[in-house]
Amino acid sequence: MLVDAHTHVVSSDQEMYPLSPAALGGSWYLQSPCSAGGLLDEMDTAGVDRAVLVQPLGAYSFDNRYAVASASARPDRLAAACCVDPYGESPTRTLRDWLDRPSVAGVRFFALSEQRSWLSDPATFVLWEQVAASGAHVIVTVYESQFDELALMLGRFGDVSVSLDHCGFCDVSNLEPLLALARFENLSLKVTTNIIDAATAAGSTARRFVGRLAGGFGAERLMWGSDYCQTHDRLYAELVRTGIAAFGDLTGAQQDACLGGNARRVWFGG
Repeated sequence: MLVDAHTHVVSSDQEMYPLSPAALGGSWYLQSPCSAGGLLDEMDTAGVDRAVLVQPLGAYSFDNRYAVASASARPDRLAAACCVDPYGESPTRTLRDWLDRPSVAGVRFFALSEQRSWLSDPATFVLWEQVAASGAHVIVTVYESQFDELALMLGRFGDVSVSLDHCGFCDVSNLEPLLALARFENLSLKVTTNIIDAATAAGSTARRFVGRLAGGFGAERLMWGSDYCQTHDRLYAELVRTGIAAFGDLTGAQQDACLGGNARRVWFGG
């Protein structure tokens, strides 16, 4: 089974789901948007069984309605990861309301910052506590320069299952800071197209790069994701082939885990 652990969808119905882009730069959601129906068609063509719809702040900020509605319509194939504004109005109530929906299996803590972020602000720890109580999964989106903040939270909330978006946009020529996080057994890595591409561009092979990650974290803590349709310079089927090839040096059982089994367990309950 192939499970894509990182996708984004954008509705063609902007009256029902108006764009409300966050100030992140880029306009991928205008250049090459893909609806949930379109993604399912692409998945069928590429042989992908299930996918996780990660809330795209670039397109919708904290309006999770489209990702959640899409996953609710096809729970056999799609699951959603919501996102909340940690400093918004009633963030704990908002998070509870989203997590109460059967199609929402986790939350994305988007904390990209060149400085210290909200992630390590004690005022926001209640969100982690809420997730811990619910049993939901947390996606953390941070830069490598924020790994100290991430380590603080991983240690404090060791009972929360966490995955790191895009391997933390790590320096692929020096994996030691990333591999040092392997000591936190509740952390998995999302090995997405952009980090695979970065490793290849830096002179490594994708297989060697993934092999090092598997050696540090164990194959049971890696999940492949395409980043489609934010990544749209290739057809979806080619992104899938790129992902499959990157895990090609692992054993068959390890490949099955990284390319599907781990994400299925985390996002679809087994």
